[in-house]
Amino acid sequence: MCWDNSVAENFFSHLKTEMYHQHTFGSRLAARTAVMEYIEGWYNRRRPNRRAGGIPPATALATHQTRDQEPLAA
Repeated sequence: MCWDNSVAENFFSHLKTEMYHQHTFGSRLAARTAVMEYIEGWYNRRRPNRRAGGIPPATALATHQTRDQEPLAA
């Protein structure tokens, strides 16, 4: 059961270190927008992920999906 929160804790650690503590926000909407831009623009699209072989999560997912589309040998 100790692994249940490890992924979420790791993500929030990166979020705070890489984005949140670097900015000040004028409103909740500005903070929410910045978090979404961080997730979609940086974390999922460009940030290298050590567990995925140093490639961003979006690239790893696309590679995985492409591999699953290849026909199986008979």
